[in-house]
Amino acid sequence: MKKYIILSFILAAVLSLTSINISAQSIPEIQAKNADALVTLGIMKGYEDGSLRLENKIKRSEFITLVVNLLGYNSDTDIDNVKVTFTDININHWAFNNIKLAIKYDLVSGYPDNTIAPNNDVTYAEALAVVIRALGYESTLKGEWPNNVVDKAEELKLSTNLKLEPNHKLTRGEMSVIVYNALTVKFNR
Repeated sequence: MKKYIILSFILAAVLSLTSINISAQSIPEIQAKNADALVTLGIMKGYEDGSLRLENKIKRSEFITLVVNLLGYNSDTDIDNVKVTFTDININHWAFNNIKLAIKYDLVSGYPDNTIAPNNDVTYAEALAVVIRALGYESTLKGEWPNNVVDKAEELKLSTNLKLEPNHKLTRGEMSVIVYNALTVKFNR
């Protein structure tokens, strides 16, 4: 129930922001406006120098943090009993607690070799799969990977203003578009 209240608040805040005139804006302008809205909502944060570096590839740890923030799970402090068994991350990693939250809420499972690859780039299909899972639509996927997540993303309008290949490594700007679009999707949980 808490996440529905948080999502309702976020959606109301986003809708109250200045609307974006998509037809008159370039993709970088759309990404910048989406990212600014996410910063305003506390979902996305910049680097120490205040920049968002939207042209940079987004790391898996950054992506997981965005999804945790999108769902409002970042305020959950009951993670002491969550076990992190991934062999390639430790308690000193800046996103360790966000990864614990993602594990707690079944958002990520890692790779078969028991790694999470927190510093690897995220592909378009990987990002869509996690966002679809977070929104509760994983059980509605039909077809083969990765077309099943790309098709579902199009159906849910998560891919609005994006035309990317499944293995494309996302930039922070492209990810801001997916997360921004997710704010308008009804939870299926």
